[in-house]
Amino acid sequence: MAPAILAIVDRGLLRRPELLLGLCGEIELAMDGYPPVAVLVGDGGVLIEDGPAKKPDLRLTGTLPDLTSLLVAPLIGGVPNPIDRRGRVALGLVAQRRVRFEGSLALLRQFLAAIRI
Repeated sequence: MAPAILAIVDRGLLRRPELLLGLCGEIELAMDGYPPVAVLVGDGGVLIEDGPAKKPDLRLTGTLPDLTSLLVAPLIGGVPNPIDRRGRVALGLVAQRRVRFEGSLALLRQFLAAIRI
C-alpha cells in the first residue's frame, strides 16, 4: 500500500512544497483489509513505509475508498469544503464514522492541505 499512498502524497507535495516545511509528525493510515501505512514527516522530508507507525501523532482509520475520498476532497480552512460535492461526501464519511481519526486535529488539517490533489 505504501507505493499508492506515496503517489498521492508526492503529487500533492510537488504542487505545494512550501506546505511541507511546517509539517512534522508521524501519521498512520489504517485501511480495512490492508496493512497499515506509516507516514513520517519532518525536517522538510517525507518517509512512507508499510507497517504501523511506532508512536503516531495521528491515526486515520477506514476503508481504502473512504480514506481516499477524504485525502482528495477539496478543502477550505484545512477541512473538506461543504460547498463542493466531494467535500460533503468526505464530511459525511467522518460524521458516519466510516473514517475515524485519533490524535492531533491540527496535524490532520496540515496533512490534508499538504497532500490534496
